[in-house]
Amino acid sequence: MQHASRSRAKCVALVLPGWIVLWPRLVLAAGGAKATPLENVADTRDLAPGFSKFLADTYNGNMWLYAAYAVGIMVVMGLVLGLVADKLMGLTGISLGKADHHE
Repeated sequence: MQHASRSRAKCVALVLPGWIVLWPRLVLAAGGAKATPLENVADTRDLAPGFSKFLADTYNGNMWLYAAYAVGIMVVMGLVLGLVADKLMGLTGISLGKADHHE
């Protein structure tokens, strides 16, 4: 019984990587109609004028500028959250500044 489970485990260990590598080729070989490219567009018809509409229009018009805005917003959000966390830690008595080394 012990020998059978070991040989089964060896078989799975040898066959499974081959299936993982070959499965995408087998699926793609099935044929079918060619896929059409997707167009991702933000629906701005129901958005009120403001920051959300501005970002949606930027997303639709210039993806690189939208990406730059997204990175900038994430940097500002991280900075604000970090400063708020630092202030809260300071109120609890935990100093997050430079450590003093007394040697």
